[in-house]
Amino acid sequence: MYQNYTIGQTEFVLNYNYDLPQNHIARLISDFVDSIPQDVLL
Repeated sequence: MYQNYTIGQTEFVLNYNYDLPQNHIARLISDFVDSIPQDVLL
């Protein structure tokens, strides 16, 4: 239940080594946002 922490720990390491499935909703949203013309956004 408890994690062993190092006293004086100076950084918090996040794991970014994951991949979303090809049919995940986040990919659909990303593709939609990328398809919006830049002049509409600015």
